[in-house]
Amino acid sequence: MFKQRKVRGAAAGLACVAMVATAGILASSASADDTGTDVASRKRAAADGKAPAGDKKLLAAAKAAAEKSAARKKADVGDGSVHLVVGFKPGVEASVATQSLGAAGLRAKTDAALASLNARRVTVPAAASAEAIAKLRADPDVAYVEKDGIARATAVTPDDTHYADQIELPQITVPGAWDLTTGSAAVKVAVVDTGVTNLGGELGDALLPGWDFVNGDSNPADDEGHGSAVAALIAGRGNNGAGTAGVCWQCQILPVKVLDSEGNGTLGTVAAGIKYAADSGVQIINVSLGGYSSSTVLQDAVTYARGKGILVVASAGNDALRDRLYPAAYADALAVGGTDINGDWFLDYDPATGFYGSNWGADWVDVAAPWCTYAPNLAGFANDSGGEDVGKDNYGYFCGTSASAPLVSGIAALVKSRYPGATVWSLQNSLTKTAKQTVTTDFTAFGEVRAATAVTTVDTTAPKITGATPAQSAKFRGTVTVGATGVSDTGGAGMSYGALYADGKYVGRDTTTPYAVKYNSGRLNRAVKFQWKVYDRAGNSAVYNRTLIADNKVPTVKITSGPKNGAKVKGTVTLKASASDSSGIARVELLINGKVVAKDTTSGYSFKIKVSKYGKKIKVQVRSVDKAGNSATTSARTWKR
Repeated sequence: MFKQRKVRGAAAGLACVAMVATAGILASSASADDTGTDVASRKRAAADGKAPAGDKKLLAAAKAAAEKSAARKKADVGDGSVHLVVGFKPGVEASVATQSLGAAGLRAKTDAALASLNARRVTVPAAASAEAIAKLRADPDVAYVEKDGIARATAVTPDDTHYADQIELPQITVPGAWDLTTGSAAVKVAVVDTGVTNLGGELGDALLPGWDFVNGDSNPADDEGHGSAVAALIAGRGNNGAGTAGVCWQCQILPVKVLDSEGNGTLGTVAAGIKYAADSGVQIINVSLGGYSSSTVLQDAVTYARGKGILVVASAGNDALRDRLYPAAYADALAVGGTDINGDWFLDYDPATGFYGSNWGADWVDVAAPWCTYAPNLAGFANDSGGEDVGKDNYGYFCGTSASAPLVSGIAALVKSRYPGATVWSLQNSLTKTAKQTVTTDFTAFGEVRAATAVTTVDTTAPKITGATPAQSAKFRGTVTVGATGVSDTGGAGMSYGALYADGKYVGRDTTTPYAVKYNSGRLNRAVKFQWKVYDRAGNSAVYNRTLIADNKVPTVKITSGPKNGAKVKGTVTLKASASDSSGIARVELLINGKVVAKDTTSGYSFKIKVSKYGKKIKVQVRSVDKAGNSATTSARTWKR
């Protein structure tokens, strides 16, 4: 088993056959040492007191973000001037407005758009603003005088102390998503990892009771740090004046510990953790770990979760390989790669070790998110060193696709918060449909995620269903095939299935249009209320009601006149019959020697029989058939010729 290493507050692990480790940093499956890995370059950089190329970009971007924030605050304070908007009454000519402003010692800025609204913008020194405002308000031609307020993009900017360091969040437009939702406590995200500890109170009251599959108890505390950083990225409480801001501030976290203090564990344990999470009422499962060996039980666990409507988000791995990492590569999981600060495939080069970065492949990696993030560090909080060195800082860079995956999980949680009825298909579609394709197009199938548009891209339009078969009030007996007609999707998600109910009870479903389901009425003799519910892949539904009449009661029939049983007959004889049924008689049939030889559909049923056409012995019966298809047959009469 390979040991786990620390890197600027990020947990890092190695994967080997039949074993699984945190995907914070994964070494090449072909090597057991540090060569060619992100771990090696970052450890050397920390020892030298220098930041590698990737970190220099991040630090520069973080510094720029801080400077931008400071500049904005300065702009809010202003330069000592007051900006005013002066509105004039309807009918006041432009020349009169100019004279009014001049009388107050002001000159309007050129703005044709505002002028068309009978308004002008002016700037006045703060010291003279009160006098100018008073003069303008006293002018009979002036309708109003207002201070011109400050406007900026509506994206929410939280006040967390380390938010300026979280440059990855604006990169994937998370602040824009916050303008619509910051999450919901009803949304639960499972973190299947090294456990979760509430570092620095980042998670507030987000932690739910979970399970420790490593030690077999109900205390899934984190003894490595990786899972805590992942959880903070997903649901760290934002805008609370401290620490960092997670993507989904109001969401809850279910901690599931499957990896030990070295960041290692077995695929079977991970599968057990996913199954446990799927049965615990979560909507999203984050799996920032993986191995290059596929496992049937792991695939079954992921498929099980997907079948319960749960989105499984998993890291693609960090070896700059096209090799598939599991569970990310399973069809029922959403595989997440890592991007650089330019939104392209994170791939870097260290002269001593070569290339390192996100695993890739548009045939299995679905989307991507920033490779490096800023997160709480267990080692720092445990030592409370106040930043003696990088490894002991309370906060630091957390890098690798282990960081990319929780950013995507957090966005999915925001989507689910805004659209509680969103299906697993909707969540995945909102992420993939709105992703921005990277410059390196064969890196992922869809590109880097975009939170602000993802939270607006859920199909909420109901599909259509315009009819059903058989026709309204049609009679049937036994088993009837009930069909749905005029079914179409109108919102773009595509149809998923149709479900048939009879008298409010589920009968069955069909996943292929045109939908049709069989219903067995048994011995019922009454109206049956059917309802079709058709669903699109986004979970939207439409209904159509139809009432059919179940008729399983046989009609009556008897021979009213004609030769008796055993009679000798010749020439042409007449046989008459009567029949009745509550549903109505469709026809009465004459059977000779077991074969239908004549039919009559008019009451007062009568048949003329030329006996010479038949044998020496003639077996005669009459059968009535009602409009539901039920039938009754008289006892046979045998005639001799």
